[in-house]
Amino acid sequence: MLVNPDDLQEEERSGKALAADRLGAIIACSWPRAELTALARRHRPDPADQLAEQIALCTTNRERARVVATALANGTTLQLGQGGYRSDSDVAAMCRMQKVLTNPLRELNEAAATFRIAMRRLYRSRNIVLHGGSTQGVALDAALRIAAPLVGAGLDRITHADLAENLSALDLAARAEVGLQLVGGETGLAVVDLLERRM
Repeated sequence: MLVNPDDLQEEERSGKALAADRLGAIIACSWPRAELTALARRHRPDPADQLAEQIALCTTNRERARVVATALANGTTLQLGQGGYRSDSDVAAMCRMQKVLTNPLRELNEAAATFRIAMRRLYRSRNIVLHGGSTQGVALDAALRIAAPLVGAGLDRITHADLAENLSALDLAARAEVGLQLVGGETGLAVVDLLERRM
């Protein structure tokens, strides 16, 4: 899905390694919106504040993510959880998104590099199993544990693009690569719109 016969055959970035890089870019571009949407659902102050009311009026996840992104960019601290209970993972997610919103170009490209490494590691582990016949590699368990949820997220985005826009995986990867270059710049491309059709 993520390779093309016309791809340049560079030594380091050819074939499935290029596919791994493309999937990493798709995952990186889908990450902020997914995390911001989850934070929107977990913002539950009692009584409801203005942000909670804005979130309640939203009809799509994209709108919810945009509202939370705006709030975080303006310095709002989310009230996560009910009854004063806050999960450490929710707090960490809020901190990650604050960093992404402060410097989206740097943070998203660092995330994309990390996801690409995870996808390449999975590809190398696959080669060891398939071509070497070894299922006892020391890196196999770690590669699968790290890559499995990422691959699921990437395939989810690829499937959504195909069903919603009839967009091929390669075209989505191209959109992701462009998004990673333009985010936070003069174009005004927001972190919640990286995989959306540009008008």
